[in-house]
Amino acid sequence: MTILEKTISTYGQSVNLFINEIINNSSAPDILKKACLYSINAGGKRIRPALFLMITEALGIKISNKHIAFASALEMIHTYSLIHDDLPSMDNDDYRRGKLTSHKKFSEAYAILAGDSLLNLAFETLLEYSDSKKDIKAALHIAKASGHEGMVGGQVMDMSALKNTDEVLKMYSLKTGALIKASIMSASVMAGLGKRDLKKLENYADNIGIAFQLRDDVIDKTNINSNTGKPKNSDERNDKSTYISIKGFKANEKKLHKHTNNALRAIDTFGERFDMLRQMAIYLDDRDK
Repeated sequence: MTILEKTISTYGQSVNLFINEIINNSSAPDILKKACLYSINAGGKRIRPALFLMITEALGIKISNKHIAFASALEMIHTYSLIHDDLPSMDNDDYRRGKLTSHKKFSEAYAILAGDSLLNLAFETLLEYSDSKKDIKAALHIAKASGHEGMVGGQVMDMSALKNTDEVLKMYSLKTGALIKASIMSASVMAGLGKRDLKKLENYADNIGIAFQLRDDVIDKTNINSNTGKPKNSDERNDKSTYISIKGFKANEKKLHKHTNNALRAIDTFGERFDMLRQMAIYLDDRDK
């Protein structure tokens, strides 16, 4: 395991503990707790909370319980989106992360309600832990990225007949990239970063968000269920437009590496504190799950 992987794992354990504790200690119905925690504990990569906490540490801020809370909110929003994305009315997937999807395990109704609960709990958490204007501004970044102009809007585009690569890349930037970007920008805003450096990190975030989805498309076409936890060719089965379906594998690979290199160049003036962010960009370019 690399230093980067150990760091992601450590961050992920903190987020898991936080989310499990607040759900287990709540007065919600037991079946709802089980459904929420089933998806939370299904073994995700925790990339979004990891990015939030990496940025925080890179900017010289000591990680506190508030930072873990914000990182956990990001993971809850991401997990809610996966639960709903798998529903019969959306992608109709039976497996996620190597396990039955929520609606297959608990029923469609409980899956919808588990997703709703995680989304609302995320915003409860953000509000509870926001005690400054910077915190509120950071929470607003996350809220906007999650909604109709961000992730939800991207999901709508993903369900539409996209005609060209410009539309596909726009969809990628919203459905996948928006919450990844919010993970980076919210941490930067909370830390009080100046406008010039915020712009550099925004450029980094935009590029790794698109690169992440370009790599996902390769994994969807080439890897087996044991690696990804999802059936191969899920996008093709759902008749979805991707960069690969329009341009082919070689063009997709070239585009992926271009965005990764753009991300690295965006932070090339930052010091060694940002080396973990550089490693993250390379890791996301080459992952197999």
